[in-house]
Formats: sequence, structure tokens, C-alpha cells
Amino acid sequence: MECRRYREFYEGFMSFPLPREVWDSSDYKAWQAHRLDCFECGEWDLMMRVQGRGIDLSSYPCVCVAYHSSHTCDIHSNAWDCPDMTLVRTADGFGIPVRDGGTSVIRIDYCPWCGVRLRTDYPIGRDPAV
Repeated sequence: MECRRYREFYEGFMSFPLPREVWDSSDYKAWQAHRLDCFECGEWDLMMRVQGRGIDLSSYPCVCVAYHSSHTCDIHSNAWDCPDMTLVRTADGFGIPVRDGGTSVIRIDYCPWCGVRLRTDYPIGRDPAV
């Protein structure tokens, strides 16, 4: 699948719940495979999701960090209680939450997904994990 086709299908294939005939289709299978195989479309997908959350990407070092640290949960009000929260933002930067009942983090200096260096001077803005 070409990137242009991937992006054309995006809105329809990201409207859940999908009818069975859609997720059983060859177009949907090719679309999913393309997202995994194409770095640019994978980042574009994350950007679309982050923008859908109302997050300002300029407040983050990369789209991967924005996506993973802006996750919100309908069940857990605290990022440290949510097992789906893989990255949190603190006053000192970004880190992996330690699930020991407190709010400790393992600070990281590089994005685990794309490798970009994480600075600490990004404007905090709207971030549900803080």
C-alpha cells in the first residue's frame, strides 16, 4: 500500500467499532501492515492521535513522547496506577513510572521509540499526566 492510500483510508479505518466486513477486508489488512512497515506513516498516525487528544506537539520533543505521555485512562485517575501509562512528564523531564505505590520515575534522556534526545525545557502546556 502507498502512503497516500494509507492516509485516505485512515479516517474510515480508525472509526471504531469497525464492522466485521471492514476488518476482514484485504484493504484493512494491507492498511495495518503498511502502518507497521512505514516509519513515516507510523509517526503520522501518532500525530493524528495526539492532535485528536488536543495536545500541542510543540510542547514535546517528538510525537512518540507526546503520544505515550498524554494517554488518559477512563479507569485510573493517577498515571502511576494505570498500566497503560508507559511514560510520564515531570518537572525534570520524562520518565518511566515506577509502580511501587508512589510517584517515582526512572528518568530517561532519549525517546525509547525514536531515539530523539529529551530536553527538559519544553513548555508543559496541557498534559494530563502531570
